[in-house]
Amino acid sequence: MAQKPTKPKVITKVRAKGKAKAKTQGASKLRQRAVQERAEITIEKLCGAATRLFAERGFDGTSIREVENLAGVNRGLVNYHFNNKEALWKAVLDQVFGLLVTHTNERAELYRDLPPKERIAYVIRTQVRFNAAHPELNQLMIQEAKSDTPRLHYIVDTYVRPLTEWLQHIAMEALPLEQDEFLYWYYMFLGSSTTVYSMAPESKLLFGVDVMEEKMIDRHVALITEFLLTRIAGETAK
Repeated sequence: MAQKPTKPKVITKVRAKGKAKAKTQGASKLRQRAVQERAEITIEKLCGAATRLFAERGFDGTSIREVENLAGVNRGLVNYHFNNKEALWKAVLDQVFGLLVTHTNERAELYRDLPPKERIAYVIRTQVRFNAAHPELNQLMIQEAKSDTPRLHYIVDTYVRPLTEWLQHIAMEALPLEQDEFLYWYYMFLGSSTTVYSMAPESKLLFGVDVMEEKMIDRHVALITEFLLTRIAGETAK
């Protein structure tokens, strides 16, 4: 009976080494992925904690250690992931304003073909809802807009000015506003659409209602739209 040919020992050893190497590489990739996932979770925790503290206390009133404590992470991880507090602050502002930019861009197609009055009404309604969902944006701006600092210049130049110029174009197409009147319309729009959400705890103590409830947001949307459009346009309120 003919014997079955055996594989050369050299080939067998090469294949065994190849399998061992592949197994090692696979394990290394799994470890790298696990490390990356842990880093992403840590960064998310740090940004969440920093957003809350910067909004409540401002940049100068917030320490790196307080951020790490609130995030529940080890000491030194802010500097490890962000190098310093300034870089952490910038990451927070980029994240929060990034949400607003995405919100605005995603809705551009929806109002593109609307008449000017309906377009600005749509923008107001959707902006009120965004502010209700993200009160931290206005709280951060309240902290930063009070002083002329490099941080404020970064926010205005990078985000606020482009968004304000876009809003001015839409508003002045729809409303009988003079160029120098838009400034006041803008801050009326900003204050009336954000303040109640930034000060939700106070409003609950004063009036016994939760302004974050959907029915309250709906009512707010209707009131603000009427105020900023109907009254300012000089029309009879419906």
